[in-house]
Amino acid sequence: MNVIAAINGQITAEVSAFYALHFARVHGFPLRLLHILNPADNIEAVEKSMATIERVAEKYGMATKRVVLGGPPIRTIEQYLLEHSSEILFCSTRYHQRKNLFNLSFSQKLSSMTLPADLAVVRVVHPRTTLSTKNILLFIRGNRLSVEKFTFFASMAKAYKASCEIYSVSVVGKRQRARLDRGQVKLMLKNNDDRLSHYKQLAKHMDIPLRLKHSIAVNEMDQVLYHLSHTNFDLVIVGGERLSMYSSMSKAKPIERLHRSTSVNTISFYLRGGAR
Repeated sequence: MNVIAAINGQITAEVSAFYALHFARVHGFPLRLLHILNPADNIEAVEKSMATIERVAEKYGMATKRVVLGGPPIRTIEQYLLEHSSEILFCSTRYHQRKNLFNLSFSQKLSSMTLPADLAVVRVVHPRTTLSTKNILLFIRGNRLSVEKFTFFASMAKAYKASCEIYSVSVVGKRQRARLDRGQVKLMLKNNDDRLSHYKQLAKHMDIPLRLKHSIAVNEMDQVLYHLSHTNFDLVIVGGERLSMYSSMSKAKPIERLHRSTSVNTISFYLRGGAR
């Protein structure tokens, strides 16, 4: 089993690779630095990024390997994942405005596919944050939290010895929100807290400082962005939702808005095989 970091010579990909490095380190996995040849990439910059990551990995006594492949990027990386036992692939993303339905980025295409490995899509806002990540937030809808998503979240928390928060947002319609009285709101929030409390106990056993926080909102992304603007997090983790390729082209996703508007480094986590 190994962890793969996609490298293209850009600083955003290098930062994404450092997250991959720390994830691999906490699990004892080797790290593979993967580059797919592309005329638009500067191979010297790619090699420089790889060398930088290798130097850091060496300080931790980690095994690394460079992998350089040729061919159509998406098909090539899919074939590589099929042929090698990999735990997770980290890749960076940059927000860009779509000019047409087929103007999907590399990360958007990957996130719409059924892959044989987990996928972590990293939106970099502050490159130096990977040097000191003290506070990590996991955003979930209501009480929907899978063991796999929590495991990824806890892995990053252990790697950075960070304090953590699970922030759950329950979405209701405007009319329903207006009809909710104080007692109903308290009951909804208590139910979410009760259903997530075992994760808090698990975090305690793992020696991870964790708190639960809940909100009720009409628009989940408005609420998340508001919360981030009034708190001091270094990293946000959110579960990704795989859509079909057509849906990815025709339908804007909340995660895209988060990537566009966030002031914090963000990792969108996609489970292998299309599961949520």
